[in-house]
Amino acid sequence: MKKGVLSIIIAIVGFFFTYKYHTLMYEIQNSRITGKEVNFLFINDLVSFRRLFKIVIISISLLSFYLGIMTVLKKNRIGMVGIILASILFISVFISFWKYFI
Repeated sequence: MKKGVLSIIIAIVGFFFTYKYHTLMYEIQNSRITGKEVNFLFINDLVSFRRLFKIVIISISLLSFYLGIMTVLKKNRIGMVGIILASILFISVFISFWKYFI
């Protein structure tokens, strides 16, 4: 598999992790608002879960960014798509999208 395609696939996996994190955070906040009990494994370690999430997603985006750069240096244009997706993923780590679900 070429590095450019691998860069895009890794960025898409990162977006999937971002989506799962934000839906989990929405469910936790929604259950707090409605007063329901929360049955999640991560509720006790929510602070460490947030840090772990950011570290994992930043690592995934940097790996995708690196593979995209390596592809661009080999004169392939598909690496630009990987670089753009990795940049968007890196920026989206610091935005709390789950607040807009409520």
